[in-house]
Amino acid sequence: MILFSRFGKTALAAAIISVSAGGLIAEQPAKIPSVDVVLERNIKALGGKKAMLKIKNREAVGKIKMPAFGAELPVILRAAAPNREAMELTLGEAGVVRDVFDGNKGWTETPDGNVIPKKERELINKKTEADFHADLNYKKNYPKIEQLGVQKVAGRDVYALKMTPKRGDADTFFFDVKTGMVAGVDSTAEMQNMEVKTRVLFRDYKKVDGVMIPSTIELTEPKFAAFTITIEKIRHNVKQTASWFKTTK
Repeated sequence: MILFSRFGKTALAAAIISVSAGGLIAEQPAKIPSVDVVLERNIKALGGKKAMLKIKNREAVGKIKMPAFGAELPVILRAAAPNREAMELTLGEAGVVRDVFDGNKGWTETPDGNVIPKKERELINKKTEADFHADLNYKKNYPKIEQLGVQKVAGRDVYALKMTPKRGDADTFFFDVKTGMVAGVDSTAEMQNMEVKTRVLFRDYKKVDGVMIPSTIELTEPKFAAFTITIEKIRHNVKQTASWFKTTK
């Protein structure tokens, strides 16, 4: 993320699609906080900068439900500083899908033995999205941040911030008005040679090693790729990570 940000945003959605083939309501708030206030409040809500910097990597084990396929499957999400991430999705007897970004290169490994390199556009976005401490580096990663005011997302009032990087696609992050934490993000992704709008929601935050982590990650758009991940176990600062971001093919 932001935490597990981009597992849900493009990598996991694209991987699922490759192997298988809520509206906004503006409101009029009394006072809209500045971009700096929203970002600082988010850091405090997550546990604070000191606690966040103590964590160097994360492994999250859980289940993913995909309504389009009527399936619930095991999934492992891994991430490490400064900007590496990997996903393993077990498709039962069919095998495992791995989607990996090692900080420079990215690829998807399919059960049939293929290794599919990520395209230039996704790699450009990944270098921003995969920042392990993204919540501390929004202003560094996104030189232009616009306050869009209060909107309604998944039944919650949120402050919407449109963030534009030097290179790559802009993202709109939604910060919960009550809690200060990220409730979701709208982005653009390329899937199967199509440009689609994506929306990922984050909820059910729980404290793990002093930092708040969402235990539910839901991709609601595009609907044909919708999924919900429920995190069951999290480990931080894992020592044995040599195989996380390497190809197995």
